[in-house]
Amino acid sequence: MRSYYKLLLVMAFFILSACNSSEQLKPIKEESIDFDIKTAIQMVEKKEKIIIDLALREKVSITEYEELEKSFDEEFGKYSKDILSIFFLNTMESVPESESGMYIIQDTFYPTVFHEGITVTNAVIDKSYYENEFLNLTRLRIIEEYVGNDEKLKDWKREYILTPNENGEWEIHGFSGVINFSGEEYNMNYLELKK
Repeated sequence: MRSYYKLLLVMAFFILSACNSSEQLKPIKEESIDFDIKTAIQMVEKKEKIIIDLALREKVSITEYEELEKSFDEEFGKYSKDILSIFFLNTMESVPESESGMYIIQDTFYPTVFHEGITVTNAVIDKSYYENEFLNLTRLRIIEEYVGNDEKLKDWKREYILTPNENGEWEIHGFSGVINFSGEEYNMNYLELKK
């Protein structure tokens, strides 16, 4: 039994020694490539269209909620439940069993490109190359910002971080910035919709 622990200790030492080398973790090359802004806007519009359509409703039936889950899963992947939770008091674990539906939280504002003053301002592909090609990383960052005069939204921005899947299609990998605002002063009509 003691030799087993010694073996584990030696293995842990080698693993930690290998991981501790900062040279292995630094990329050997990095580059940033401008991404077509029109394509980036279309990508964001596709994702935020289902959000705006949902947010402008008062309630949804359980059947509609199940369809929403599928749409959100397709557009937002592992973040779909987190985004849906912004709009509903209930989660699927506590959905009422009747078809009367679930009410949508009205005092939340999820800024979208469909609102006045919200626009996609930048889109960049960042690539990092490592000695071990397995570690190579490609990310698309799409930045959305508020460019209007509202003091509460001044300096607001959201960044979509996407990575390519096996088919080369961009999928949500994460977000940064403020996703939504909540409180009595907010609702989905906090800013006018673009015409």
